[in-house]
Amino acid sequence: MDKNELLATLAGLAKEAYKTDADITPDTTFDELGKGSMKMIALTSMIENELDAEVTVSEIMNMKTFGELVDRVAEEVEE
Repeated sequence: MDKNELLATLAGLAKEAYKTDADITPDTTFDELGKGSMKMIALTSMIENELDAEVTVSEIMNMKTFGELVDRVAEEVEE
């Protein structure tokens, strides 16, 4: 899966977890989405179920942009 496909997949999961229709780009910040921990837990669960990639809530809390999440999940998917 290339980065654009991964971005599209993760953006779809994030839209569902954060209940938003906003455009999500690599430059979108988690502050813009809303850093609710329950939403992050939902997102990490979806990532694990859909992509078989494990990313922790604390990792996401330390990320500034959605692009960082795409890069992190890309590392997991490549393994």
